[in-house]
Amino acid sequence: NTIKDLIDKYCPDGVEYKKLGEICERIKGTPITAAIMKQIQVENGDIRIFAGGKTFINTNEEKIPNANITRVPAVIVQSRGIIDFIFYDKPFTFKNEMWAYTNSNIFTLRYIYYFLKTKVRSLRTTAAKMGSMPQISIPSTEKIEVPVPPLPIQREIVRILDSFTSLEAE
Repeated sequence: NTIKDLIDKYCPDGVEYKKLGEICERIKGTPITAAIMKQIQVENGDIRIFAGGKTFINTNEEKIPNANITRVPAVIVQSRGIIDFIFYDKPFTFKNEMWAYTNSNIFTLRYIYYFLKTKVRSLRTTAAKMGSMPQISIPSTEKIEVPVPPLPIQREIVRILDSFTSLEAE
């Protein structure tokens, strides 16, 4: 009811849609191999490196060759193998076959993350048609049409979904 009331108040004529590439900045990863990741892994490292699938390591920044560290919250696109999205808000980088999106407003970014999670199934279906290794491309994500309601509506959606996610984790 709260969201319906907010929609009635802030967007009685409907919600505007924008392409993901128009509302977020795309971030590039770090050129790094699985072998190097194994060599530089540090159990309590301050930087996380995401790789394909559900793989990641922790390490320290000085150990990463040609590091491109992201220090703002972002939505990471797992683009090969397991197609998915990860919201991450601590310093990180990722293998350069992946990419991430950021936005200056944390509520908008979390809202976009939750919206993208609704697209996983269809993206996986598309990715499965790409050959032996399921994958999606940058243009396929940049073109995703995202409903962009006013910020109060985004905040409420994020609040509800964060609460639900927290309860589900418990």
